[in-house]
Amino acid sequence: GLAVTMGVYAVGTFSGAHLNPAVTVALAMDGGFSWAQVPGYIVCQMLGGIVGGVFVWLMYLPHWKVTEDPAVKLVIFSTAPAIKNYFANFLSEIIGTMALTLGILFIGVNKIADGLNPIIVGSLIIAIGLSLG
Repeated sequence: GLAVTMGVYAVGTFSGAHLNPAVTVALAMDGGFSWAQVPGYIVCQMLGGIVGGVFVWLMYLPHWKVTEDPAVKLVIFSTAPAIKNYFANFLSEIIGTMALTLGILFIGVNKIADGLNPIIVGSLIIAIGLSLG
């Protein structure tokens, strides 16, 4: 949540804080963002994720040689369900993404505390992680 908050503060003025393709698509569907810009934003978001992943991989490089369990290595980059059920796991991703995008849209329409919106969005991500994660 704090990382997202800082990311929103860092680039919100320049990009509208489109840190996630789901947010970009939701804002385009809402009419608040041009569909013509969506592909470029998503490409940049994916490239940013890849660059970030490479930095994390480099940071943990010394650990890869001594860590034999692939699941322990994977947890650095992703989460895995306690019970693997493709339908239920996919549905939980849909619900979590819906909660995120609707929450961001709800926060965005209330211009009460614009300077605090990044903190509120970060708190929303923490709440989603704690309740659905």
